[in-house]
Amino acid sequence: MHGDAVPSDQSAFSDHDDLKGFDGVVAFSFVLPFRLPLEPQTVRIGVDDEYLRIRGVTPADFDRSWMQLPLPCVTSWSVVTEKANPVFEDTTVASAALAHFAGQEPQPASTPGNDLGRKRSTVVVLIPVKNRAAALTEPHDGKVDPLTLAIWLIADAARSLRIASMAPIPELHYQSLNPIVPATFGAFDNARGVTFEKKQTVFLLDHLPTRLVAPESVDPVAAGKIFGQLTRGSISALVRDHFARAHAEHAAGDRRASVLSLAVTCELMLDSTLAALLWEEGNTPSEAAQVWAERSSITGRVKTLYSGRLGGSWLVDGEGPVGRWRTHIVDVRNSVIHSGRTPSEPESESSYAATSELLTYVSKRLVLKWKTYPKSMAVLCGPSSVKKHASKKQRDNVHAELERCSASAVDFHRWRDKWLRERAMLG
Repeated sequence: MHGDAVPSDQSAFSDHDDLKGFDGVVAFSFVLPFRLPLEPQTVRIGVDDEYLRIRGVTPADFDRSWMQLPLPCVTSWSVVTEKANPVFEDTTVASAALAHFAGQEPQPASTPGNDLGRKRSTVVVLIPVKNRAAALTEPHDGKVDPLTLAIWLIADAARSLRIASMAPIPELHYQSLNPIVPATFGAFDNARGVTFEKKQTVFLLDHLPTRLVAPESVDPVAAGKIFGQLTRGSISALVRDHFARAHAEHAAGDRRASVLSLAVTCELMLDSTLAALLWEEGNTPSEAAQVWAERSSITGRVKTLYSGRLGGSWLVDGEGPVGRWRTHIVDVRNSVIHSGRTPSEPESESSYAATSELLTYVSKRLVLKWKTYPKSMAVLCGPSSVKKHASKKQRDNVHAELERCSASAVDFHRWRDKWLRERAMLG
């Protein structure tokens, strides 16, 4: 591996007049998963209370053991080139796997020249700090720490470069960074030059375990059943797909995408449930579409069209599953869309919990109404829902009804396709 790096600039802070009270700088080094359209250079970034306010930081979140505002930070950008480009390296791995399966000799891809190696950006972020001990302390108490600030700076730099270049640069989420971050401390001298310590320390980000441990294998029979359901248009499998996607997006650090996927999950479950009930009641696709046209908001439909059919509480302003859906999904989703903000970690976690609770609640109501709406239950619920929600006395009967009505799902899926077209035409 080789690279084009910016030489160490020991005088990067020499012309700053706002360093009184700072003993030195803490330097963090990051290698990004991709190359940004930025040549090797040093970039100065001033961090003030307005920058932190936009990031959702209040004065109560300041850690005054190391910080004072303004913070004259410095980022030093470089480009490294890895000898093996993933395109060729992955081809070699794929060829070896095929050769092993087919009893052949592997045929590695030709070795590319250095000009075809993978180029990635690296950045050293230097943040002035009041003292060494506070700078090299792990994040604590929810206060802003130097490492988190460094991650914010490079993420915002990536966003800015994406806007300026319109290059397809992925969002630089926390979890996409290497979970081992080298760091060191540099002390200021009288001329505000920086003398760095000879040794480095490291910070371990909390997604390190997920990078090192492979996921456990799943039952291939269970996965095969889901594959069959998913590829044949099962609404239940589609709902679970969006729910699983939201979980993966949250784990990857994309909280905005996770909340939006959870909103899709809930609305898909609620709308599909009402559609199934109307279908089982004998409504045509156009008649059912008219129901949507008359009550265009999802909350309006939930308030008026579910309780009489499925029983239970459907108060959107209450404390139950439907009320928590309104608070943690609808309101957060609307806020994200209308403000363009990114949900917080607690908001994303609460949205996930509210979605799980709503899916369970709707499934429970369908199982409890199995005599009135057996086909709807069969479309949207499976044996696990019956086992969980049906009474012991009725469980065998509910299972039998589920099996009897499962074939009707094909008719519903075709009805639903027509209903979606009718809805689209009504605008």
